[in-house]
Amino acid sequence: MGKRVAILTTNFFHPVEERLIMGGAERYQVELCCLLRNMGFEVEVWQIGNNWTREFDGVKIHGIPTQRNEMYTFPELNTLFYEASLDFDYAIYFVMSLAYPVAKEKSIGISHGIYWDWPGAEPFTGGNFHKEQEWFHRQHVALRNLQLVVSVDTNTINFFQAVFPGSSWKFRYIPNFVDTEQYCPPKEPRNDGIIRVLFPRRLAPARGLNEALKVAERLTNRYPNVEFHFCGRGHTDEHEQLMMQWARRRERCYYYWKPMDLMPAVYQLADIVIIPSRSTEGTSLSALEAMSCGKPVIAGLAGGLTDIIIHGYNGYLIQINVTNLEAAIEELIQDSDKRQKMGRHAREVALAFRQEIWAQRWAGVIEEVFK
Repeated sequence: MGKRVAILTTNFFHPVEERLIMGGAERYQVELCCLLRNMGFEVEVWQIGNNWTREFDGVKIHGIPTQRNEMYTFPELNTLFYEASLDFDYAIYFVMSLAYPVAKEKSIGISHGIYWDWPGAEPFTGGNFHKEQEWFHRQHVALRNLQLVVSVDTNTINFFQAVFPGSSWKFRYIPNFVDTEQYCPPKEPRNDGIIRVLFPRRLAPARGLNEALKVAERLTNRYPNVEFHFCGRGHTDEHEQLMMQWARRRERCYYYWKPMDLMPAVYQLADIVIIPSRSTEGTSLSALEAMSCGKPVIAGLAGGLTDIIIHGYNGYLIQINVTNLEAAIEELIQDSDKRQKMGRHAREVALAFRQEIWAQRWAGVIEEVFK
């Protein structure tokens, strides 16, 4: 029998409903499981759920019956996972803080970007000093418990180095990835006169959805040749239904979502891609996929987006509000040459984030820890 790796996450499937939650983090999990299996490991995943076992892409996913959340840590989930995975050799904590309060002896954590930078984030709101100190303590414990932490962005590493000086040695910077063969520029340019703006994100305020909706209303009213396409899942069926209703009431605004294998065609049909995240962001898979398809990206100044977008070269980095987002999109609507030039640069930058590079770096970390 090969060596066995247990992975702890919070949600891949919906904890109660028969619903797959498929965003950037979930796609990352699929590719990581595939890499581990190709390296000869047996892999199983645990998450929040009601004692069920499901399967995705040949990997068993087990539900642990707890949803107790304390300041972005899940102590009960952590300890129940520790007991359930006793006969596994190694562990990967898909979010670094899931390694609190205990972790397997040989374990790796992952940071997908800072997720506590939104205005309502606990414990940094309300002025509760003791809660804030407890949060830092738990992060420090999780960091100590892990052999290494893979961070998708430099923002996270800089943060922890600042608050826990000397901790940077625990981190390995492995930015997110893109399959540059699957996600590639279209073979033939379109000449239909339509300019398509694409929002390929989960329907969430932290992703800049509200600002994007307002800008879509304004620019489709102003430009009869502009379309806005919103492509992504909501957290619930109700969110998606509300989005569909919004799109039906407006000309040249569309909402839909597609499985992963159809997303390259969605990017290829776009002219401008917006990643207007306000917070909780890493090195966005959506941004890298758009870049790899040769599209200029307008992105928020959040998380690891500054690691992949060079302002004025392959897109724009802006402080997200309606005025800034509208101005940046309108500039690219009006300047076809700039769109084309930035798109070519975006493809060049994306080649530095090829999936095979990601896999090689991850394989090195796995070989270093899972000896």
